[in-house]
Amino acid sequence: MSLSFSVILVILALVAFVLAAIGWTYRKTDLIAIGLALWSLSILISRLSHLSLGTILLLVAFLAFVAAAVGWRYRKVNLIAIGLAAWTLTYLVA
Repeated sequence: MSLSFSVILVILALVAFVLAAIGWTYRKTDLIAIGLALWSLSILISRLSHLSLGTILLLVAFLAFVAAAVGWRYRKVNLIAIGLAAWTLTYLVA
C-alpha cells in the first residue's frame, strides 16, 4: 500500500488534532492551527495546477492557519476564524 503525500498530510493533521485534544502543548504553538494548516495543504496541493479564486482563498486559509500555528497575533483578530472563513468561501465560489 503506497500513501500519497496528501494522505500523509491528513494523517499528520489527525495526529496534531489528537495531541491538541489530550492537552499536549509546545511553547506558543497552536496544535489545532497546525492540524488545520496540514489539512488545508493536503487539499491545496491537488488544486495548485489550476489557479482559480477558490484556490487563492484556500491559499489564504493555509497562510492564516500557519500564522496562527506559530503564534502570530494581531490585536483581537482570530486567525483560525479567518482561515476557516476563507476555506468556507472556497466551497461557495467553486
